[in-house]
Order: sequence, then C-alpha cells, then structure tokens
Amino acid sequence: MSSTTPTLAVGVGEAAFYGPKIDFMAKDAIGREHQVATIQLDFNQPEGFDLNCTNEQGEDERIVMLHCAVMGSQERFLSVYIEHTAGKFPVWCAPEQVRLLSVNQEDTTLEFVESLRHKGKKLGLRVAVDNSNESVGKKIRAAEMAKVPYTIVIGEKEISGGELTPRIRKDLAVSEEAKSYTVDEFLKTIQNEATSRVSKSSL
Repeated sequence: MSSTTPTLAVGVGEAAFYGPKIDFMAKDAIGREHQVATIQLDFNQPEGFDLNCTNEQGEDERIVMLHCAVMGSQERFLSVYIEHTAGKFPVWCAPEQVRLLSVNQEDTTLEFVESLRHKGKKLGLRVAVDNSNESVGKKIRAAEMAKVPYTIVIGEKEISGGELTPRIRKDLAVSEEAKSYTVDEFLKTIQNEATSRVSKSSL
C-alpha cells in the first residue's frame, strides 16, 4: 500500500450504527482508497444482551463494547493486496515461486525435473512442474500469465551441464542479462530471497 503520511479526516454523514468509530484508509497502487481497519464503540449490543461490569464502587455498570478489526476481513485484505500488486507477488509470498518446464517427456528429463522439485521442497520453496505435452513456448507463456517469479526450462543441456538459466519475471529482474547457476546456487538464492522478503531478484 502507499506510504503517504497519515492524515485525519472527519466522515460527515457516514453511517456508524453502533457509535463513534475510527477507520484506517489506504490507497492502492492506482490511487483507489480502501478501508483496511476499523475500531468502533458499540453502545447497542451491551444493552441488548444486558452486559454489565462491576465498577470501583462495587456497583453494576453498563459496559461499552469495542469492535476492533485490525486488518478488516482476511478476504478484504487479500483482495486489496492482490489488486495492489496486480497479482505480481514478491517471491516470499508467491503461491508458486519456481516453475520447472520439461522440454520433453523422456524419463531422464522427468527424473531430473522431479529431483529439482524435491530439492526445492526440502528448502521450503514452492516449486511446480509443467511436464505437459505442450511446446516450450506455450509453457513459458503459461508461466508468464500465472506471474511465476522464476521459470526454468529443463532439457539435455541443463541435465548434462548441471546449470540452470532462470527466466526472471520482469518486475523482479535487476539485469537483462541471462545468467546460469548451479542447482544449489539457484535454490539457495531463492530460499534466501523468500526468508529475507526482498522485493527484487538477487540473481
């Protein structure tokens, strides 16, 4: 969300059914304003449920209920965040961090791809495999449409050389030059990005 300086505004005419409230508003990447949290006094429900407390004088006293929604609903928070990022999640919260694309369906290729997925999973990474019978171009396009941070094509070159050349999502890339990395270098770098919650690729 935007990091502008907080301001105070009085919402004249806005509905507040229970009592006075404070709304926390934030603007998303395209300038729309969203309510992301609310704290509100409720004088109504304590009356309806006959809720009392004992005050300092030992007498019954009607309480005031406090409604506190720090993030609003989880659904609201997620929907605002998804729109704010346009679905381009940073590596640490991307539901799919790495996608492995097999060039063919040969056993050696699929075994190598599966070994990479297993290594990534052991490091806590979210790695998916596309070993469908589609062309490599279509697989790459599907990964781009899904906004996967890192996509790697696996074929004979990668299997024999033991090095990977990741395709980095454009908004994460800091360099246009494609570089190759050993399997361990790549996976451990992504693991570090996920745990340190960086916003750009370190490859």
